[in-house]
Amino acid sequence: MADEGKGGTARLTPYELAFLGGDFESRVFPAIVDEAGGRGEDPGRRDRFQFIAAVGDAVREIVPADVPPETLDEYRALFYHAFNFWRAGRRTFVMDAPVARYLVEAAPRLEGWELAAPADAFYLQLPPNLFWASINPDQQPEPVDGFFVTLATEIDARGTPFQDLQALMILGIHRNRPGFSVIPFDCGIGPGIPTVWAEPGRETGQDFENVLPGGDMAGLYSILTVTEALKLIGRVLWYVDRHPEDIVPETAPERRLEDRPGSPPLSRMDFLRVRFGGAGA
Repeated sequence: MADEGKGGTARLTPYELAFLGGDFESRVFPAIVDEAGGRGEDPGRRDRFQFIAAVGDAVREIVPADVPPETLDEYRALFYHAFNFWRAGRRTFVMDAPVARYLVEAAPRLEGWELAAPADAFYLQLPPNLFWASINPDQQPEPVDGFFVTLATEIDARGTPFQDLQALMILGIHRNRPGFSVIPFDCGIGPGIPTVWAEPGRETGQDFENVLPGGDMAGLYSILTVTEALKLIGRVLWYVDRHPEDIVPETAPERRLEDRPGSPPLSRMDFLRVRFGGAGA
């Protein structure tokens, strides 16, 4: 089986890996807030975020000189989510394995539920090594660490407001790798827009069905499509909304990588544990 553990522990997040070194967070992010406020821009709107001058300067600072042009959008997406994650108070939800298994196996349909999010931006960390995905079909699957999610209100051509959900799937975080892989995607949620988590996730087979050799014996799940990723995010948001008693604030533990040989590095940030309390579908 995947490492189910007892829950209640947050692993080192991609935000900490990429943005907590040096003074980047304290120097760059407040400058973006000031410029966005002065110009009346909502930095949660992805299409407007890129027009903030301080954003362009910051992205040029973090992008290595030898990065292929086709990957620039991935860096921009990571920076967009990281900034909004910081702006929303660095809210991190860590999901216990029993919750994840319930949301996959019981497949709650979310009928009658309207999108409700605990913050405009947050990071959702999945149980370790339980979900697997690939950045493209030619690449080996990697464990999915979690998702950055950022929400903003947009107006469609008819003048009707809807929610723009931007997400970034994070894959391949492990001790011997300095970086990680990302997959950006998005969807609109609102009147007249088909609800993505009511749609089939795959043309054939069951949603989240394992595709790794030996993965069935280990109880693993695969994420092959954007629809599957969005359905998982939707089900987690539904669970958090409907079961607030199962959302438990936790303090970052004292023990770190240096005194936990053989274990994943722990996050240095406080977090919210999503535990399983016997919810019904």
